[in-house]
Amino acid sequence: MKAMTELQLEDRHRQFIEKMALEMAKTAPKSKENASMHQTHLVDQRKTGGLKKALKPLQFHLTYEKGDGAYLYDVDGNKYIDIASDNGVNLFGHQPAFIKEAIVNRLDKGYPLVGYTEELTQVTKLFSELTGHERVLLTQSGTEAVMWAVRIARAATQKKKIVIFEGAFHGLSDAVLAAKDQFGNSIAMGLGMLQEFADELIVLDYGNMDHLNVIEERADEIAGVLVEPVQSRNPANQPIEFLKEVRKLTLESGVLLIMDEMITGFRACCNGVQGLWKIKGDLATYGKIPAGGMPSGMIAGPAKYMNFVDGGVFDYDDNSMPSVKKALMAGTHTRNPIKLAATLAILTEIKKRCSASGKDACEPNACFLQDLNEKTMLMCEELNSFFVMKRVPIVIEYFSSLFRFRFLDDPNGVVKELLMILMRMNGVETSPSGNCFLTVVHSDKDIKAIIKAIKQSADTLLKEGFFYESDTAEEDDAQEEVQAATPARADKTNKPVQEPKKDDQMEKLRDLIVSDLKNFQEKGVMI
Repeated sequence: MKAMTELQLEDRHRQFIEKMALEMAKTAPKSKENASMHQTHLVDQRKTGGLKKALKPLQFHLTYEKGDGAYLYDVDGNKYIDIASDNGVNLFGHQPAFIKEAIVNRLDKGYPLVGYTEELTQVTKLFSELTGHERVLLTQSGTEAVMWAVRIARAATQKKKIVIFEGAFHGLSDAVLAAKDQFGNSIAMGLGMLQEFADELIVLDYGNMDHLNVIEERADEIAGVLVEPVQSRNPANQPIEFLKEVRKLTLESGVLLIMDEMITGFRACCNGVQGLWKIKGDLATYGKIPAGGMPSGMIAGPAKYMNFVDGGVFDYDDNSMPSVKKALMAGTHTRNPIKLAATLAILTEIKKRCSASGKDACEPNACFLQDLNEKTMLMCEELNSFFVMKRVPIVIEYFSSLFRFRFLDDPNGVVKELLMILMRMNGVETSPSGNCFLTVVHSDKDIKAIIKAIKQSADTLLKEGFFYESDTAEEDDAQEEVQAATPARADKTNKPVQEPKKDDQMEKLRDLIVSDLKNFQEKGVMI
């Protein structure tokens, strides 16, 4: 089966879409009104993500009244099971009691921004304990954390170039945003972005062993290799052996390895993919989960690199002074006490759950997150089996509790957007970014309801003719692509899928997968 493109839609499809639009207008009238009337003053790039002319009456953002646990409630009184999880922030669901209590207690004391509060030292000590990194720097966002990590790498090595991998996302800084053209050259990604920034980036293919030669040959000009150990836009690609080789090569070449664990940190296991795969970066960036819903980011690493931020440790009662020349970094809200209170509450809860296993430190096979990760795997496998049985070109790729829908023949097409809209109408809310998550507060009943909603939505698309029979040759190719793209079930929940061979069927999907990057200019970048 193949999905209808927007240009292939017929009158019967348009009539069905009109019917859906009328139903949505009745179900969520206040949300639709809010989405329209506030555009004059509100600038929001996210509203254009995935926007299709044929579906525009259906693609307005909901106005939420509240979030509670695993659920979202809109201003029209509708309840949804939330699998957007605020783009991966809410590991413990919306407004867990322990975070609310910590924030309220801090609010009662005020929130001075300039000096230290007790939470600051508690947070950094506990963060180091959980991640295994020596020193920690707090930032105001994930984008800022990655931007500063790159600056630290350049300061420490006195070199300019940064290696990134196609398909990864490291935030909105010009310092880490570039695409690769057909000749392998780095190019600026959009309006207002300078080619001069892109020229300092080397874009390679993640998992391609042949590209290690580029790092080796150009090591004398490379300050750092920046990597999402499991790319949020391509979670089925888990090239552990490739990453081990990158780690070995960077150690031998005097190049810093920066592990961007913005999404996988505190999700794959307590100390992230670095702990799970036993591959530790020189620097690591975090955000989302450990900030407890507050705007924040973190950079962690050994003193020899982190000292480039504050000059290193010194004593106030002797003649010692900062010993390292500093790179410029500052921010008014870097140590905001409200976010520190939330972060301390999250880290304390994580440590408590780790300690419940009787272990002094997190062990991947005994991590409290393994149960959640296994539930995610079982849910995705059931749905992938359903898609195969129905012969629709959809695969759910997953890693830990992150999962993502992949349309194999039209990855950003109208049918993909229709599936998300139908899921909403069936009581499940997703994210425009495409990344979905389970949380520890999703019950077995919730997961069954999610599965049911997805199946009903796909069945509706089939019934209404949004998939059609391809010819025999196309069908054979599509079946091969489905088999290649479906993640293999691992013996252990987070055992990595074997690195794809250069000539296997995954290579045929390359142009489809990287279309996320190529569409950034017209759709906007979303995290």
